[in-house]
Amino acid sequence: MFSTLAEKLQINPHELHDSSDSIRASPVFAMESFQRSLLTPSGNQFIMITVHLRTNQPGQPLWTYVRIDFSDQPFPHGRQLAELSDDHEALREDSRGLGRLEGSDQPVENGPSLDDIASLLEVVHRRTLGGYNTFGRNSLWLAENILLPTARKYPQHWVAGRSWPEALKRYAQYNSDAAGCIAAMLYPEPVSQTLMGAGIWALRSAAVFFTQSNRNRIISHDEDVQIILLQWNPCVKAGFI
Repeated sequence: MFSTLAEKLQINPHELHDSSDSIRASPVFAMESFQRSLLTPSGNQFIMITVHLRTNQPGQPLWTYVRIDFSDQPFPHGRQLAELSDDHEALREDSRGLGRLEGSDQPVENGPSLDDIASLLEVVHRRTLGGYNTFGRNSLWLAENILLPTARKYPQHWVAGRSWPEALKRYAQYNSDAAGCIAAMLYPEPVSQTLMGAGIWALRSAAVFFTQSNRNRIISHDEDVQIILLQWNPCVKAGFI
């Protein structure tokens, strides 16, 4: 798939910090969490971000997209897989949208830049510690540890835009915990949300209990998000340079 961003970068996406100021400052218009219909070796959830790139035509920025998947290889640390394309539908394939942060009609400088999101990905990867696994640090954990800190880092930008579902907006404003927000994104029915929210909390609590004496212990999702926010230091203001 063709990607204007990949063509402009001419480097590995993970080396974004070494690109030009105009690329690093490119505004991130939206971030989405998706769930595949079929389980794959890298899990069944991934993140996509929508990026505005400056073009030679004033007032007509180009839309391009970055998809972030997760792999448990190479063992034991795993890695994040970045795929770039100008075709949103082809990049998302056969998957279901779970939640979307969108800063429509908002000043781009109030939201994240592409460089800011690259910094977030680095923080999240460091938080994998002993690597990716199905017990605790799975694709759900990884995807929401990107989406949820982004929601809380720029709450007014997303809430004033067209973000959904409402549970994600409530979470951005500190009116929900992580388990409740995730359950609401996965299950639209209120009864299912309550049951699955309790299930998600119980599963994470079990992971916390059984790894509490390990050097790479797992902590609660809310604690993880808080630590990520403390370690994430955006430094490139979004804008069209």
